[in-house]
Amino acid sequence: MKKIRSIIIVLIVAAFILTSLAACADKQNGGDGTTAAGTSTDTAAVVEETTKLLSIPDDVNLGGETMGVLYWSDVENPEFFAEEGGESTDKTLDAIKRRNASLEDRMQVKLDFIPQAGNFTNLKSFVSYIDSSYKAGDHSFDIIAGYSQSVANAAFNNYCYDLAKTEYLDFDKPWWPSRLTKEATVNNRLYFVSGDISTNLLYSMYTVFFNKDLLATNPDLKSPYDLVNSNEWTVDTMLTMCHGFYRDLDADGKKSNGDRFGLILPRLGLDTFFYGSGLRTTDKNADGTLIVSDTYFSEKAQNLLEKLEKVCYDDDDDGYWKGKPDVFVAGNAAFYCDRAVRAMWNLGDVDFRYGVVPAPKWDSTQEDYYTCVGNAFTLYAIMGNSERPDLASAVLECWAYEAYEITTPVVFEITMKIRFAKDSETAKLYDMIRDGVTFDLGRIYGATMNKLTQSIYRDAMENRSAWTKLKVAYSSQMENYLKDINASYIK
Repeated sequence: MKKIRSIIIVLIVAAFILTSLAACADKQNGGDGTTAAGTSTDTAAVVEETTKLLSIPDDVNLGGETMGVLYWSDVENPEFFAEEGGESTDKTLDAIKRRNASLEDRMQVKLDFIPQAGNFTNLKSFVSYIDSSYKAGDHSFDIIAGYSQSVANAAFNNYCYDLAKTEYLDFDKPWWPSRLTKEATVNNRLYFVSGDISTNLLYSMYTVFFNKDLLATNPDLKSPYDLVNSNEWTVDTMLTMCHGFYRDLDADGKKSNGDRFGLILPRLGLDTFFYGSGLRTTDKNADGTLIVSDTYFSEKAQNLLEKLEKVCYDDDDDGYWKGKPDVFVAGNAAFYCDRAVRAMWNLGDVDFRYGVVPAPKWDSTQEDYYTCVGNAFTLYAIMGNSERPDLASAVLECWAYEAYEITTPVVFEITMKIRFAKDSETAKLYDMIRDGVTFDLGRIYGATMNKLTQSIYRDAMENRSAWTKLKVAYSSQMENYLKDINASYIK
């Protein structure tokens, strides 16, 4: 850090010297000696650019040693490595290969990826593997890279090192989302991180897809793009726009995936509206400990359910709760809520024009658009019994930096914003969606809390339960789980 600060100071001083010389030259040529309007901007640009530099001292490396990385082998999309061989036609895989090569070269390290299934279904076995390694004093891996809820559960069981104590992780850098590091810090301890380092975080952003051609059949409807830009893209506006599109296309006399709808809302897609409306499951107390959020069992959360239930159950079949993505892919839905990766998986060859916008705000008084992130992204941690946690932190910092420089531009700019964005407006909106990414520790610790922070709201939607009345049944259980999670940040 001292070296990078010295570099910044030198660059700033140099900028001022150049400015002074320019001013003197201008004065000698008959000018009045005032500084040009762009000078302060140029100086700021120098400072901004230096903040993006890797802050690890040049002499910090592993000298050719191997560092093990336990990773979830059932990860949804490529993230950790690309098979050796010739040039890949997949730009993402090629970028991952280049990222790893640059990381290994800079840190003089050989990454040894150790596979272990660890998605939600395999969460227990993944944490059990860590437990066995920890208790056996095995040091085959220093870094854990797993499904978000699996790593959170490992942290809960005290298998993760406090990253706040490490030497080389610099959370002021742009490759670490400040919202996540702030949210994940409890009692001044931080056990896991993510950001550009995880390609799956970008893929997991929940968005609203819309069928431009279908919406165009109703000339009274405004473009969702225009509504976003005019701060009118709200829950009420979107749900009103869903009206009138239902058609019983397969003529079976009931709702089915063969029909046409205003809204297709998968079970997990409900989270798009929940977090987009500024709702949360947990918050922080004045002392920084986790508590049940006042918004979770609120009237607002109940009102959101009622609005969605009205569309999906009551209003002439406008919406389809738990409908399949195939309906939207076939061009038979005006709106569809899902993760951004759906564009890559299913929308590359559709024969209609579609767009992408962020989740709607609760109302126009809400300051920002918020983006929920699906659980299938990677959290990175350092093994609690690591014998070289500082070097592991240097590897993670360099890894995130190389991802910021190499993989993110390919995944985000090329894959999402160009290949799967059907127009320039969609490309711009992806930036807004990414900027709005928000995190909730209650969600990340969902499996540890017996799914009380994820499933019961979805169940209430399915069963049309009175949400605020469920507070009596569940809030005390949540408080007990949070008490245990808070305790894990003290041990």
